[in-house]
Amino acid sequence: MASDLTNPWTVLGYIVLGSALGMIGQGIRVVVGIKKAQDEAAAEGEDFAYDFKKLSASLLIAFVIGGIAGALAVLPYVSRGGEITFKDVEVLIGVGYAGTDFIEGFMKKKLPS
Repeated sequence: MASDLTNPWTVLGYIVLGSALGMIGQGIRVVVGIKKAQDEAAAEGEDFAYDFKKLSASLLIAFVIGGIAGALAVLPYVSRGGEITFKDVEVLIGVGYAGTDFIEGFMKKKLPS
């Protein structure tokens, strides 16, 4: 059963859902990155201390980028009638994880430092 996509609040709901799932994917990416940094520090015999105060702005930007990636990725679902399955949820989380790399790479290449 398709949702009423003529209602802007319904469409906004899908975009918010996509953003949230993208942020979840980005959260997974952050956890993987922290674990990798911790393993590298242990291999080098260094003490691992992750200063979240220093990195809070970077983390916030990363979550925003993951949200943007998810919001963009949900648009085809909205255009096809709004039917989102559990597999689509997994895809949107994956977009938050992998799409962030794409957006960050684009920003580094196209925008001045």
